[in-house]
Amino acid sequence: MSFPTAPSRTEESAATDPPTPTALLRMFIGVALSGIGGGLPAHARRALTDRRWLTDAQFAESYTLAQLTPGPNAVNLAAMIGARLCGPAGASTSVVGILLPGLVAMLVAAAVTLGAGPGLPPAVQSGLRGAACAALAVMLTAAIPVVKVGLGVRGGLILAALAVVGLGVLRLDLLPVFAVLVGAGLILNRPRRVPPPPEDDRV
Repeated sequence: MSFPTAPSRTEESAATDPPTPTALLRMFIGVALSGIGGGLPAHARRALTDRRWLTDAQFAESYTLAQLTPGPNAVNLAAMIGARLCGPAGASTSVVGILLPGLVAMLVAAAVTLGAGPGLPPAVQSGLRGAACAALAVMLTAAIPVVKVGLGVRGGLILAALAVVGLGVLRLDLLPVFAVLVGAGLILNRPRRVPPPPEDDRV
């Protein structure tokens, strides 16, 4: 990952600020507000790497765990990153931060549309379809760095290809595919014993 050679004063200040539970709360509120239409992992990655709190490889680890853990991926990701940076307090504030804007927005939307009849107005439906296209692009910006990290591990390309075939072509169930591929990944990347250096005969 490359960093700007001459960061601005704001970027330099943000880069030196250590992660705290309060800072994580503010950051994830901003991430959630930026995630209109989706793409919260992409916004989280950008915010974290801009602050230099995580590298792309570290984000990829947390993102992969969040994907494999049951529950909403964005909430899982916020909890894992918060715990990684600031322990239980960081996990709690990160989850509150990622949920709060969406909760308020949904309560307001429910109150506004309550009694408006079944379905959303056509203009809103058209807007949501456009937002879905933008969300796909934002998701790709988060997925591409994770793919690069995954291709760097032993057997990553083969495992990724098998996942595409199993899920996209053969339409197999997600859980057994992941169980097989995670097991294969553990075997391929198991810790290997490093041979001791040869003894020096001159001693």
